[in-house]
Amino acid sequence: MATTITNESINCGACGPECPNNAISQGDPIYVIDPLLCTECVGFHDFEACAAVCPVDCCVTDPNNIESEEVLIGRAKALHPETSFGDDFQSRFRKANGAQVTVAVGASEKSALLSTTPISTVTPATVSSVKPLTPPVKSPTPPAAAASKPAVASASIVKSPPQTAPELNKEAKPKKTFPNELPNDFDELALQFRGHGKLSRVNRLLIGLSQPMLGALPHKTKKSLESAVQNPVVFSAAGSTGLNILLNAVLYPILLMILASVINGPAVLFSQSINIFVFIGIILALIEGVFRLRDGIFHIKPPEEMNFPAAIYGIGLAVLVQPLLAKKTGLLRNLPIPVDGFYSRGFDEKLERERRYGNVYTVEDRGGALLLRLEFPRSLPDIGVADRLKISDEMPDYDYDLALQDGQFVIRGRCSDERVRKISSSVGAFPPEFTTVIPLQDRIAGFAHKFENKLLEVLLLKDRSTPWGATYQ
Repeated sequence: MATTITNESINCGACGPECPNNAISQGDPIYVIDPLLCTECVGFHDFEACAAVCPVDCCVTDPNNIESEEVLIGRAKALHPETSFGDDFQSRFRKANGAQVTVAVGASEKSALLSTTPISTVTPATVSSVKPLTPPVKSPTPPAAAASKPAVASASIVKSPPQTAPELNKEAKPKKTFPNELPNDFDELALQFRGHGKLSRVNRLLIGLSQPMLGALPHKTKKSLESAVQNPVVFSAAGSTGLNILLNAVLYPILLMILASVINGPAVLFSQSINIFVFIGIILALIEGVFRLRDGIFHIKPPEEMNFPAAIYGIGLAVLVQPLLAKKTGLLRNLPIPVDGFYSRGFDEKLERERRYGNVYTVEDRGGALLLRLEFPRSLPDIGVADRLKISDEMPDYDYDLALQDGQFVIRGRCSDERVRKISSSVGAFPPEFTTVIPLQDRIAGFAHKFENKLLEVLLLKDRSTPWGATYQ
């Protein structure tokens, strides 16, 4: 095994699902790679998938344990006897030496490509729901030929001239309906629930004055507040954290002085021995402050990219104030803000990867209803296969199912294009389907939804008449 995980790992778990051999598992305290299962992705990719998705570059080559391509492909064949790798298996060794086999776009070559692509993720149940294959896209007919054959030209010309704003949805599809869905139109219902969760001027003022204490909250909670306030002068994650660190330099010594008086009696407050408690409090606040600002101190990150962890008491404070903040701000869950991306054969945006797992969604409390917005995948990974199979770079629309189940809202999305499903198993971070489970704090009477341009919007109406705990029908 020539790949190992260093102690710089942040235990994000991104590498685990990428490994074709399930060689990565949770260790103590960080993830580890089983040397008996690792093949450095030889036979599956021309890059190491774990290293490609690692956000901190902790999946690195072990200089003391180097293995050849022959050893790695032999191990892959032993681990996957059901898979035929052939002689032209994928390998970063061949990529580095410039010996990769160029695949043409002819019919025989496409058949060979598909025959070597693992399709283990495609089950009989999912295949039955797949739409029929679309005929391969043909090159546009030259104008002269189109003039001579007007009856056939429309069938052969698939791609239209470039447009400034192409529509994502080519055809109007009939709206899907689900159990517990209301007959009301989504847009009409949305007009009835607008802005109930927005911050008032009084609330903004109270949040601004409470910055030194609110700075103790976890990073995500502070970012949610920052988005709700929309004024860095009133509140910001960076500013509130700095004020909280200064507050703790006074708060921690006071708390230790109180603790000393409880243990040794009030008289200790007027003795020289109290100085040691004050000193410990200051040192504790200093160490905590350096830890919370480590991204800026040690990694020299700008404030917008820094993570501002909670103070010692921040988690407990979040439990107490989170319901109030959610009610006043309306922001129950913010959109994740991943930056940068990954490089394999091309650049892969982190946010697009999150869309494939159904993780890019927001929930907003609008008083009598919850507004849920979930983004579906928009583009295929840049792996070259799409061009060879004449598949558009745009991701085909996913099929989806919606359900209210036991106090949760469940969204199941699946790619229904068979050509795309066939290549998904050979691409890291590209599942052909996902399931997103969203817990609900309120009893929901019903919902209305709209799906348009890769965006699913669901309005969940709260039920104030039925006690919590009843089951959905």
